[in-house]
Amino acid sequence: MPNSSLKTERFNLDRHAIAKVVSIEQQLYDNLAYPELLFYQAAHQWPNSQFICRDNNDILAYAMYAPAEKANTLWLMSAAVKPGCQGRGVGTKLLSDSLRSLDEQGVTCVLLSVAPSNAAAISVYQKLGFEVVRKAEHYLGLREHRLIMQRKITNKE
Repeated sequence: MPNSSLKTERFNLDRHAIAKVVSIEQQLYDNLAYPELLFYQAAHQWPNSQFICRDNNDILAYAMYAPAEKANTLWLMSAAVKPGCQGRGVGTKLLSDSLRSLDEQGVTCVLLSVAPSNAAAISVYQKLGFEVVRKAEHYLGLREHRLIMQRKITNKE
C-alpha cells in the first residue's frame, strides 16, 4: 500500500465508517475496547478533532482527540492502526495530517498517554514532536503505568 494512496480526513457519522473504526478498536483491545457509543459521541461533540486514514474505501486507522482542561489543548485519547497495516507508515501519516489540521484550527498543545513498553508508538510520537513530560504510575489502574507526552506549538502562545 503506497503512502500516496492514503488519505486522512475528518471522521463523520457514517454508520459504516463507525463500524469499521469500532472493528479496529475491538481487534486491538478486545474487552478493553472503547464502546461504539463513544465514537458516536466524539463525532457529535468534537467533530473537528476525529480523523481516519483511508486507502480508497478501506479505513486503516483512526485518531480520536478530546478537549483538555486548558484552552487550545487536546488529548489524543486513542489512535489505532488496523492489524496487518501496522509498521507501514499509516499511523504516522494519520497523526502527522491530523496534527497539521489541529494546528490550523489553533490547537497549541496535544497530550497523550502511552505504555512505557510501547517503543514503536513512542518512537512515532517523538518523530512527530512529542516529548515525555512525566511518568504516571498506576495511571489506568493498578500497574497500568503510562508516559505522559506533550507536543507544543510554541510560536502560537
